[in-house]
Amino acid sequence: MRAWRTAELLTKEAAWPSPEECRELEPSTPPNECFDALRDRQESTLALVGHQPLLSELASLLLAGDGRLLRLELKKGAAMCLRFDGSAEAGAAALRWSVSPKLLGSLGR
Repeated sequence: MRAWRTAELLTKEAAWPSPEECRELEPSTPPNECFDALRDRQESTLALVGHQPLLSELASLLLAGDGRLLRLELKKGAAMCLRFDGSAEAGAAALRWSVSPKLLGSLGR
């Protein structure tokens, strides 16, 4: 629920498209399976919202090619923006930004 509220804040405060539910991004799903769901998307820029440890493991996989290589401190319901130059492959993403729900919510104030 908290992650969904953060995704809605992205739409309201930062003019991102409406969030899309992606069951493959549920907390119990291994990062490799999450990556498979994301690889099928055509977008070159994705905003991901979620919880630990899945969000940081998925980010590590997308950024460094290994789900345990990077240690990222992300708050509950954090959001991050990743960009792919070309196809979405493990280790091919660039981190554009990462934001806590609190900071995102303060944008409209």
